[in-house]
This record gives sequence, C-alpha cells and structure tokens, in this order.
Amino acid sequence: MTGVSVKTKANGMAAAVVAGLAVLYRYPPELYHFYPQCPVFRYLHMYCPGCGATRALAALLHGRLAEALHYNAYAVLLFPVMCYVLVSMYVRVLRNETIEWPEISPGALKMLLLAGVLFAIFRNTAHLAL
Repeated sequence: MTGVSVKTKANGMAAAVVAGLAVLYRYPPELYHFYPQCPVFRYLHMYCPGCGATRALAALLHGRLAEALHYNAYAVLLFPVMCYVLVSMYVRVLRNETIEWPEISPGALKMLLLAGVLFAIFRNTAHLAL
C-alpha cells in the first residue's frame, strides 16, 4: 500500500487555503470574534509586526486597500510576495512532485526581520509624536 502522493497533499493544502480565505471573506474579524487574539497584544498591550494581519487580509479580500493598510501595512506589503512564493511552490510540486522551499539570501532575511522590527517600533510609538 502506498502513501498519499505529494500532489494530493499539495492539492489538499491549496483547498485548505481557499477554504480559510472563504471563511475570512464570509466572517470578517471585525464582526466575528472567534479568531484568536495576538498573545503579544493580549499580555504586553503592544502591537507585534503581525497584529492586524488577519483583519488586513479580510479587508483586502473585500477590496478595501486603505482599510487593509490601516490594520497592518507590513502584512499588506508582504502579501503579494507571499502569494508569489506559495503559488510558485504549488506549481513546482505539480511539475516535479517535490516540495522545495525558495532560497532566501541571508541579507534579504535580515532586511525582512529588520523591517518587521522597525514597523513594530513605529506602530507602537507613532502616537507619542502626536
């Protein structure tokens, strides 16, 4: 008996992503409160770089770019990059039947992390300048 093929697993993951996006589209976080709360915000009362990303994605799904940027500009800017990475990985799986993570240079990874830290600092201190 053989196991489940890599293509079947990839199709299952793609279906799960589409289902998750459908739930997010139908039940936006600003109206339904079953989505998990960020533990950093809950316990430290500070915004992490990911705080608001779920609401931002929901706003993007509804075509409200300004609202999405308000919730989390960093996530909105990274969204096209993540879509490209996930779609290219999916296509590679369908062609080669192997899962290959994209190569990210150490410099690019450091820049992404630095941008996330700077974004978190900015969004937590911006109100102090007003």
